[in-house]
Amino acid sequence: MNNTDIKNTAHIKPRTRIPRLRPPRGRLAPLAPFATAALTLAALAAAGPAHADGGTMPDVSGKGLVAAYQALKYDTAVRLKDGRGAGRHVLWPGSWKVCDQHPKAGTPFSHRPITLTVVKAHESCDAGR
Repeated sequence: MNNTDIKNTAHIKPRTRIPRLRPPRGRLAPLAPFATAALTLAALAAAGPAHADGGTMPDVSGKGLVAAYQALKYDTAVRLKDGRGAGRHVLWPGSWKVCDQHPKAGTPFSHRPITLTVVKAHESCDAGR
């Protein structure tokens, strides 16, 4: 075999392997974020014994926001207002507490929109007033 039998292959690029993206092992692995969210909601649901009595607006002032949601049975439209006036948004209800509520406790509970004034759990309710 001489050099003339070997073809010039310099112009041919070597075969490039593209790594395959492998899904996580197991059939339920893609559902892990949803399972985590479901467990978090289940923990929030079991966090306190408060419940609305069906006829009047419960007193949720001074309670944690999770307990307030439970007292309202999660079935009413709730508007959250930052008690410090900074316009902050509640991302994790467990780290906030209720300072004020509208309508006031004891008023007829008609599943109308409710406004809760909230601050972070370590803050004073008087900070924004």
